[in-house]
Amino acid sequence: MAEVPHLIGNRLALAGAIWYLLEIPILFPFVSATSPPVAKTSELVAYYSAQKTNLLIGAAGASIVLLGRIAFSAGARASLQRTAGVRALADLALGAMVLSVVFEVAMTALFAAAGRMAAGGGDPAGIVALHYAADTVGFAVFPAIAVAMVSTSLAQVISGQFPRWLGWPGLVVGVFGIASSVFLSAMAQNVVGGSSPLGSWMLGFWIWMVATGVVLFRRTSGRHSSQPEFA
Repeated sequence: MAEVPHLIGNRLALAGAIWYLLEIPILFPFVSATSPPVAKTSELVAYYSAQKTNLLIGAAGASIVLLGRIAFSAGARASLQRTAGVRALADLALGAMVLSVVFEVAMTALFAAAGRMAAGGGDPAGIVALHYAADTVGFAVFPAIAVAMVSTSLAQVISGQFPRWLGWPGLVVGVFGIASSVFLSAMAQNVVGGSSPLGSWMLGFWIWMVATGVVLFRRTSGRHSSQPEFA
C-alpha cells in the first residue's frame, strides 16, 4: 500500500481566510442596503443616488479584501500540489476562485457606477441597465466559489492528508452550493442581497475555509516535529 505523503502546511491559507472574512465587519455595513425593485424606477434611481458613497467604498474595499479568497486557495493549492493525484483539482480550485473574485469585483464596480450615474443626474434607463448588468454578473459569483470548494474538498479526500471531518462535509456543502446556485439562477434570484435559505451554504463555506486554514497552519514546517495521523 502506497504511503500517504506527509502534509506540509503553510500560513497563507489561514491568513487569506481571515483577510477575506474582514468583509463582514468592514464592507457589509456599506453594501447591506436592499435596492427597490426595477419596476419602481424612480425609487431605484433615488436609492443609487443616496448610496453612491457607500457603493464606491464597497467597490474599493472589495478589490482588497476579496483577494483573501485567492490567497486561501493559493495556500491550499501549495499544499495539495505536493500530491500527484490531486494537482489538477488544486489548479481547478484556484482558477475557479480567481474567477469568482473577478466577477464579484466587477459586480461591485457596476453597482458603484450606477450610484455615480444616479448622483450625477444620469439617464434612468442607463442606471437600470447598469443595475441589470451588475445583478447578472452576480449570478456567476457563487457557482464559481462552489466549484472551488468542491475541487479543494475532493482533493482533500483523495489525498488522505486531511481529516475526514473536513473534506467530506466540504464536498457535500460545495455540491449543494453548485445545485442551489444553478437553481436560484434559473429562478432569477440572486444570492447577493437575497434572503433565500438556499444561499445559507456560504456559512458552511466560511467555516470550512477557516478550518482548512487552521489545519494547514498547524502543519506548517517547524511548528511541530511530528503530528498524529488524522482519524
